[in-house]
Order: sequence, then structure tokens, then C-alpha cells
Amino acid sequence: MDEKVNRLREDVVLFSRRIRSQRARHQLTPTQLHALAHLHQEGPMSARALAGLEQVAPQSIARTVSLLEDAGMVSRTADPQDARASIVAITALGSQTLEVDRARRSEWLSAALDAECTDAERELLFIAGKLLRRLAHIPESALQPRSVVAS
Repeated sequence: MDEKVNRLREDVVLFSRRIRSQRARHQLTPTQLHALAHLHQEGPMSARALAGLEQVAPQSIARTVSLLEDAGMVSRTADPQDARASIVAITALGSQTLEVDRARRSEWLSAALDAECTDAERELLFIAGKLLRRLAHIPESALQPRSVVAS
């Protein structure tokens, strides 16, 4: 089973890299795109909340938000509940950039599925996608990883 798990992990990484390479013509990093996606899906939020969703340190998200703000992709307003904090929101330009990027990746995926997969294989991949999403949402506290023994 471990060899199959290793191969699946490698396959997921390979696919992830390939689909990330299909980005639209912009200079945004994957981290910046993920931040925009969270803001688009969840709505305005504090930088601390965004850092939690991104699973990064608040200092890291501060740099990401600053770059996105400089590019006009997000805006910041004062947090009415905490004068030291700000609320980050995606702008129209940020939403448009995200939508164009998503469309480009979806076009590539659709063409790849049409070119390489049978109807049954496509349906199997759609099921696998649902399973991968479910696995991605498992809380860390629910997992008991097996110890890795060096040989």
C-alpha cells in the first residue's frame, strides 16, 4: 500500500504543477491566487483570518496582502472591532483576474480530458476529485500518521 500511496502523492503533485503552469498572463504567485480565491469565496476578512485559511504566519500574509493591494487586487479598510487590524476585500480587478485565471485552467483541463480520457475515465476523475476534496478537509487532529522508520 505504501508504494501506491507514494505514487498517488507523486501523481497529485505532478498534476498540480501542470495545472498551475496553465495560469493566465499575469504575474501573481500561487499564494497570491489562493488568497484572492479565499477572499472571493469567503468575502472580506481580517488578515489574521486569511492567514489561517492559507495556513501561513500572519507576517507572510501581510506581505501577500501588501503586494495584492499594490496591484489593485485587494483593498483594506479599518476593522471596526480592532483598530490595529484591517479588513481585506477583493476588488473588481482581483475578481476579474481570478476569473480569467480559473477560466484558462478550466479550458486546459477540459481540452486535456477530451483529448486523453474516455467518458468512463472522465467520470472516474470527477469522483476522484470529490474524494481528494474530502481528504483535503480532514482536520490534522483527526489523523494519526504512521511513524516513518529510516532504513
